Amino acid sequence: MPTHQETKAALSPASAMPIEEIWRALVNDQLIPWFQPIVEISSRKVIAAEALARWQHPALGVLSPVSFVPAMEERGMIRELTELILEKSLYACSDWQERGHDIPVTINLTSMSLDDDSLCEQLLQKVRILGLEPAKLTLEFSESTLRQHWQKADAQLAQLRTAGFGIGIDEFGIGVTLTDKLLISHFSLLKVDRAFVQGVSSNQHLQAILREDIGLAKASGLTTVAIGVEDTADLATLAELGCDAVQGYICSPPRAAAEFLQWISEWEKG
Repeated sequence: MPTHQETKAALSPASAMPIEEIWRALVNDQLIPWFQPIVEISSRKVIAAEALARWQHPALGVLSPVSFVPAMEERGMIRELTELILEKSLYACSDWQERGHDIPVTINLTSMSLDDDSLCEQLLQKVRILGLEPAKLTLEFSESTLRQHWQKADAQLAQLRTAGFGIGIDEFGIGVTLTDKLLISHFSLLKVDRAFVQGVSSNQHLQAILREDIGLAKASGLTTVAIGVEDTADLATLAELGCDAVQGYICSPPRAAAEFLQWISEWEKG
């Protein structure tokens, strides 16, 4: 699935596509995950990869989520897209593991997933079939989704964490924050929104916000990830503030699964 604020992904200048063509793309297996690495700052180790939906269009090439996700949301097709991207991401994770790369995947879910009482059971079945541990999958929910649907999320997230899945808060810091929920042991990952990351090296106000957020996350045992990192000065500041990892073009744009493995081989060589 795409991140909620994915703005850099457009690899082809396509506007929203007709819903009939999107249906054909779904049926013809043209909707696929691309992967963007999450890299630990101190070691430069790739600690995870986020799955981001792309459309491998036969005529237009690779299309970003803006060309199909809004239309799928309007037509109630997000469940099908999420299921497809999840399945393919887990297969990619299994393939990487067989090739000697122990890289968990993360996928963004919507509030619809919180309505599914069988979510945990279904996910356990999927990872078992592929011989993966639940810890190889982290489920991300935007902070706004969790805040708006906390009554449903509370029980669901507890069950998922008990089963061993990772749970991430995406876009942390936008709107009313979940700081009062961080001490609850539902979460393993906190992603700081790009609005608090880009330009942080020269903005003391942003630094103060990040210092507090990172401190809260660390007190709760969460791994902190700064998203949208593009600048080396921002990266250095994030390291000074104690942020654990980064995700952004400073390391790599999203890549197809096969290309992602090739990139890792080069990245690990330094």
